[in-house]
Amino acid sequence: MKLTLATLGAAAFALSACATVPAAPLPVRPVTVTTATKAPFGTYLVDRAGRSLYILEGTRNESRMSRCDADCLRVWPPLHVGGPPVGGPGVDPARLATVPMHGAPHVTYGGWPLYYYVRDRGPGDTTGQHVTDQWGTWHLISPSGEPIRPAGH
Repeated sequence: MKLTLATLGAAAFALSACATVPAAPLPVRPVTVTTATKAPFGTYLVDRAGRSLYILEGTRNESRMSRCDADCLRVWPPLHVGGPPVGGPGVDPARLATVPMHGAPHVTYGGWPLYYYVRDRGPGDTTGQHVTDQWGTWHLISPSGEPIRPAGH
């Protein structure tokens, strides 16, 4: 098979054009925030699938600002939503809101942006509770809108 310079040039142009087209965002579905109960934490917020939701200490009511950068988001993925979040049993719908952060509407509860933790492998996992890393300290959040802190903290 013989390739001409014109054919190679056309292929290179086509590939370079692909590099300039932004990737389409993944669809974001509406989410339901509900509750789960587990000792010693008590009742805390989870998504409809039972995955724990966390807050980052010191980020309450900072609607357009987050110290959770791109590296942080790989460890603590945000809870994004495509429409208004829905409150399940035990959740105060008046505390649910969204703020524009991390490229999509980010769900908040009582002013706290909500995140998942990548080391949680399934419903009921709470391995992110009271983790302290380079971004700060992370907590489960109660239906009252307060972080769940270990006794004595």
